[in-house]
Amino acid sequence: MLTWDRWTSAGALERPSLRTWLAALPERDLLRVSEPVDLDYYPTALVLELERQGRSPVVWFDAPTGFRGPVITNLFGCRDRIAAMVGVPPGGFNAAWSKAQGQPLPSIVIGGGPVQDVVVEGAALDVGRLPISRHFEKDAGRYIGSGILVCKDPDTGVRNLSYQRLQLKGPNRFGASLHSRGHIWEHLARARELKRNLEVAVVIGAHPAINLAAAAKVAKEVDELDIAGALMGEPVALVKCRTIDVEVPAFAEYVLEGEILADDYEDEGPYGEYTGYATDRSTRNVFVVKAITSRADPIFHDIIPGYSAEHLLLGRSAREAHVYLRLKEMVPGLIALNYPKSGTHFHAYFSMRQMAKGQARQALMLLMGLDPYIKLAVAVDDDVNVFDESEVLWALATRFQADRDMFMVPDAFCNRLDPSSHDGVSTKMALDATMPPGWEFERNAVPAEAAAWARRLLAS
Repeated sequence: MLTWDRWTSAGALERPSLRTWLAALPERDLLRVSEPVDLDYYPTALVLELERQGRSPVVWFDAPTGFRGPVITNLFGCRDRIAAMVGVPPGGFNAAWSKAQGQPLPSIVIGGGPVQDVVVEGAALDVGRLPISRHFEKDAGRYIGSGILVCKDPDTGVRNLSYQRLQLKGPNRFGASLHSRGHIWEHLARARELKRNLEVAVVIGAHPAINLAAAAKVAKEVDELDIAGALMGEPVALVKCRTIDVEVPAFAEYVLEGEILADDYEDEGPYGEYTGYATDRSTRNVFVVKAITSRADPIFHDIIPGYSAEHLLLGRSAREAHVYLRLKEMVPGLIALNYPKSGTHFHAYFSMRQMAKGQARQALMLLMGLDPYIKLAVAVDDDVNVFDESEVLWALATRFQADRDMFMVPDAFCNRLDPSSHDGVSTKMALDATMPPGWEFERNAVPAEAAAWARRLLAS
């Protein structure tokens, strides 16, 4: 376990932060690398090798070659750890998310915080000194993928959190690709109409609940920091930025203050995206940094991008919870929903207790309507564990017939990063692997007491 003095340099008790979370992390969940490590490719290689071995610790690099301060990664590489981040047991994240959305906790602005212990502006400013990694061979350069972009609706002032990839271009300059269907895109368009740039702060190293909230798709009237506060159990403490009119978490590690230029564009990419492919599809925006603020001894949080468990789990945890809750409203028999790693964000499996013929088909249609990313949806019965892909495939092998249990929806709206899509549309496929009425077969099983004995024996 890691320990820190919980009193900050300003003499105030440390509020929930990346540090307080790390201090509570069990030692078995942390892999600490003390030898010098080149940030180009090597952290990515280590995390992907850990995945291949079925391991998912948080990885701490003490000595990134050529840079000051440690780097951590793989925070979100494990479902059970994500549940623990918001104070719930394994399997409890959906309920925690539902409660946080229903009872958001407004953040508070305080006079100062450790994220502004060090302020760098003007000629001394050089973002290249930050320990920013290059992750894959095809990447155009060093990228920040872990930064939480904080901006405000130019009309209402409501804060928005999001992730956008940032390619290091110069001492104060990044190339950026924005989600062209996201709120930040709308805010930039409105700023352009008002003939001004969009002020943006990039937060690196916050309490993981803030990262999870930033990955959510919520209404633009909702401030994701309020959801983060509810997930943490207390309001997020914010400080006003030094050079822009944006508030940021006071107990974060780093903040880059600046602007996304309204009318400047330049090439950005390629970059290793969650699909497992390098892509140069980009909105070609430019982010110019005005100031870097940080703690006196900052920790740089990196997220391994591409087809890594961390990248995919962070991206889909809030989405899974949101879709599950909406689907459950219409399908009371819904048991569980899983977006498997094998399908990036494009496949979903759900289990249900079917009460009438046709309910599985209705649920499949609802699921594909709720999430435009989904292009393959599979429905199974409640005796199938959707978090075990072999169980889902077994249900398809024994309960599914293509001529009666499959339907497709051509030319449906989809995610443009799917390399097999065309002009933003895709064919969606639904597979009903639930037992049809009159099913006469029973699964093989052992008595419950025998199964419990086997678990006890192996746990001892």
